[in-house]
Amino acid sequence: MPELSVINESHIEKLDDIQLLQHLLDSFSTITKMFVAVTDVDGCNLLSSERGETDFCRLIKSTDMGMYCCCGSYARAGREAEKWNEPYFFKCHAGLIAWACPVLLDGRHEGNFICGQVLMWQPDKYYIQEVIDNTKKLDIDSAALTKAAKKLEVISAEQMQAAADLLYVTANYFAQSGTSTLDYQQKLRKISSWLWNENYNEKHLNTPAATEEDILDLEKRFFKELRLSHQESSKELLKRMAIMFFIHSKGKIEIIKGMSIEFISLLTRFSTECGTKFEESIRYSFQRLNELEEADTVEKVILWLLTTGNSYIDLLTEKDADPQETIINRAITYIRENYASQDLSLSTIASNCHISPSYLSRIFKQKKGHTITEQVNRTRIEEAKYILQDCDSTVSETAQKVGFADRSYFYKVFKKQVGLSPSVYKGRF
Repeated sequence: MPELSVINESHIEKLDDIQLLQHLLDSFSTITKMFVAVTDVDGCNLLSSERGETDFCRLIKSTDMGMYCCCGSYARAGREAEKWNEPYFFKCHAGLIAWACPVLLDGRHEGNFICGQVLMWQPDKYYIQEVIDNTKKLDIDSAALTKAAKKLEVISAEQMQAAADLLYVTANYFAQSGTSTLDYQQKLRKISSWLWNENYNEKHLNTPAATEEDILDLEKRFFKELRLSHQESSKELLKRMAIMFFIHSKGKIEIIKGMSIEFISLLTRFSTECGTKFEESIRYSFQRLNELEEADTVEKVILWLLTTGNSYIDLLTEKDADPQETIINRAITYIRENYASQDLSLSTIASNCHISPSYLSRIFKQKKGHTITEQVNRTRIEEAKYILQDCDSTVSETAQKVGFADRSYFYKVFKKQVGLSPSVYKGRF
């Protein structure tokens, strides 16, 4: 049976219709006459418009340190843009104006649209000197930088806002229509080809039509494999069941809908018996139920069946994963989401994980090799490193932003982890 995946590949670099994204970038660049690129969340360039970067940016990125600083600027701006879900204007490490719009795929922040880099005023000698000072650590020829800086585009605040608005619309179109809709249509085409190919093979081999007894036997095999947490074989049997529904119904959509709902109801009951909370089980069984009700083709019904069934299989087979790892991952996620809170403690983290502080402390140390407190400090210092690259934030302000109430303790922890004091580290950017 041919491979049939109904799980969305959400990473930007794996998108099937990369040509659409390239077209959007080039169209935007043609209208605005500005360079635009898509980066991952770490600020690394994935795709850019045919209109290349400015000579100034190419010079900056010609060095490893320059590229590192640019990626840091993009990543930091992307996080801010994602936080507010709107264009975020920023000044890069070299002093140019740019803006970022988040790329959200299936609700996850997968990257950023970055546009710029421009000026809002004609570069005078004071600005040129500022550029030279900001980029001194990159060891780039100052005469070449000066020449490139004088060629930078100068735009008004109105132009900049209009371009940012257009970029935001472009990013949203790409995330909603450019991926979701195209991905859905692509899945439907795969389903159609797969169904009719399998149906042809059944007829060509003179295979007897699927009876109700055959379907019941297949269901028993499916639930046996699922009870044993055999994920792959369960998914293969689910696909086989979809084919049997199609053949047995002779392609009649209402019959396939009824059979699909009946099967998913059995799956809901089975998952509840396995210990899944009733509310969680219902959520899986009725995901996009309106999509099933409105389905006007056999392909759409089969896609709903496979998507819902696979969600259940993933849910039930993951229950045999190491429960301690699940707790630890939940604790790490909570720390990442709440590192800025000065009230973040072992007790609050343990409470969120619904276990005792002593148990969390013990298993965390056993599994990770360091304590919860060290994990909190590591998370805070990593965020502090990004903030310190922003010239507008002082060391004291940074300590407050990442959850350190004591400035001297922040200095001590930062130097221990990074090898430099916060002020020395900040001076490098």
